[in-house]
Amino acid sequence: MSEEQQKTTLKQLADFFFSSSWYSFFTVTYLLFFLYSAIFYFDNVILAIKFVFYTLGLSTPLLSLGYLFWGTAFIIALIIPFSVSLSAIFILKSIWTQTDLQIKQKFISTIFAIIIVITIIISMDDIIRNVAKQSYLEEFAQKTNLLERI
Repeated sequence: MSEEQQKTTLKQLADFFFSSSWYSFFTVTYLLFFLYSAIFYFDNVILAIKFVFYTLGLSTPLLSLGYLFWGTAFIIALIIPFSVSLSAIFILKSIWTQTDLQIKQKFISTIFAIIIVITIIISMDDIIRNVAKQSYLEEFAQKTNLLERI
């Protein structure tokens, strides 16, 4: 995506969320909630990158296959809440500007999207906690004080 297209996309998002209509209060609240959620889970992305570098520092031929699968689950579970939070911002704009649905259907779609996104975030948070407690990731969790933080 070129820089000009990014500016256009960001301007379109800003115009949608900060419009001068009656529903602007709701769109700004929605934006703030999911933007804060993305900022909150950005630390998980940093943790996933640390885990990848930690794994690269180990002798991978000596690691078991369980480490591969639990490590992959850990990285995916760390990245999903951040990605879903950012995607939720674009989903609202798509529902309200790029569909030919009636207003009632748009409201229902918006509520459904909010419920799904929040459910995914909560589920991934639980999965992160459970995967981090696995014996395969115990050394990384101790080294980064992960278990004390969660």
